Amino acid sequence: MGSSRLLIFFILPILLVLAPLAPTIVGHHTTGFCTDTADYCWSCVNNGSMQTNNNASNGGSSIYRQNLNTLLSSFPSDPQINPRFYSSSLGEAPDKVNAIAVCRGDVALEDCRTCFKNSVTLLLQKCADQKIAIIWAERCTVRYSNISIFGVLKDEPLKFVPSPNDISNAEEYKQVRDPLFENLSEKAAAGDSVLKFAAGNASVPVTNEIIYATVQCSPDLDKQNCSDCLKNSMPDITECCGTVGGGRVLKPSCYLRFESNPF
Repeated sequence: MGSSRLLIFFILPILLVLAPLAPTIVGHHTTGFCTDTADYCWSCVNNGSMQTNNNASNGGSSIYRQNLNTLLSSFPSDPQINPRFYSSSLGEAPDKVNAIAVCRGDVALEDCRTCFKNSVTLLLQKCADQKIAIIWAERCTVRYSNISIFGVLKDEPLKFVPSPNDISNAEEYKQVRDPLFENLSEKAAAGDSVLKFAAGNASVPVTNEIIYATVQCSPDLDKQNCSDCLKNSMPDITECCGTVGGGRVLKPSCYLRFESNPF
């Protein structure tokens, strides 16, 4: 008995110290952080920090950082670049940077440029020392990586952003929401190499509540990969947002969103 008490005496302080260090995760696989109003969410993937090899003999991290800053800072203001969808690379391996920026399909082009600019600024602040990162803004997505990402289906990192407003008719919502997402997903997947986006709404019987929804894929995906990304995200909507009146499922290659009001 005495030895058990002694063991608890030593272990309990360790647990109390470690407890605050545990990450706060919403949902089963989600990762990353959001601003208080969830206007921006981001995830920095630990795939070899740029500080890891930061020494005078190789200078690898400084070259990658320079390429990253040059690439991301150039495209929001370049009038020759399509502000709806942008992808490019800069540098040579192992310091090559690959970047993709996608604006929401119903956003004005000038607002796309503003979203890209603000997102790049925040992304470089929040993920300054990481070689892979993504930021999801309400109007656009910007991501970069030291490995090839163009045309590659990526389901992770995954971020859930549920609405704070509960609903009492969750099953009725689901019966309307899921077919709406299925219909929109088919339309988005059939899009072209510049835009794979669809938006729509549907009415919930009896209550006459309107569900507004959008889905989008990164346009570099082919039709099948876009369809797969959106289809695989539908169960996540139920997991993260099945009892609330809105929410977002955010992935590198696609996203789904629904709300009870236009957005």
